[in-house]
Amino acid sequence: MNKAEKIIVGIIIVMTVFLVVFLNIDTTGHKMKFKEDKITINGESIKIEDIESVKLLEDVHIGNKINGTNTFTYTRAICQVDTDKKASVYVYNKSKPYIKIISKGKMVIYNDKESSETVKTYNDLINKYNIKENSKVNEEKFLYEPKDKLIVYTSIMPATFIFICLGIYSLKRKTPMHFWAGSTVSSEEISDVKAYNKANGIMWICYGLSFLLIPILEEHFGSLTLAILVPFMIVALILNYKIIYNKYKVK
Repeated sequence: MNKAEKIIVGIIIVMTVFLVVFLNIDTTGHKMKFKEDKITINGESIKIEDIESVKLLEDVHIGNKINGTNTFTYTRAICQVDTDKKASVYVYNKSKPYIKIISKGKMVIYNDKESSETVKTYNDLINKYNIKENSKVNEEKFLYEPKDKLIVYTSIMPATFIFICLGIYSLKRKTPMHFWAGSTVSSEEISDVKAYNKANGIMWICYGLSFLLIPILEEHFGSLTLAILVPFMIVALILNYKIIYNKYKVK
């Protein structure tokens, strides 16, 4: 590819990533609303007659996102919760406590932006509909299953595939591999082009494979792992490239 083609490919990749992120961000807040015979949260409804238990919890472990939106501020998604369950999650990530609602067909984890608002919502909910906490409710029907884990891994495969392909492309190049579209590294700058491209190829492949660790980390450290980890991964990638370039550039 010539320089113009690389710029076009780079623009397409950046725009694709931007659109995927933008289309998955919900800028509106979430709020539980009380109807005559049901409650609603951002369009999702639960019939009062189907509610089996409502609990106010100080802590809930929210793991892998299966489907939905997860940002630094909030999570609105179907997620792995408490290691082996899954639930519809509507939470502000820096706020506690949490309201855990179990109905015949779903489990919901919810909180408001302020702790006092969450407590008020909980009290309004149980008092308005006279709901009692039921510690004997069966949660086994909400198990986090292998197919859910498969969905999580499938969602990160495009990024993994792109970086592995970049790595393979670098390994096969006869001229120096550029770090990003439009950058220029001439053969005269590099003392050993083959070794330089090999080092870059291994870096890209390892970077792609590292995405496969994200679901494992989210499972243990929570749903914010990806949002926190990505900036560090980008910085690490740039630093590694600089190290490779400085090692092989003509002195």
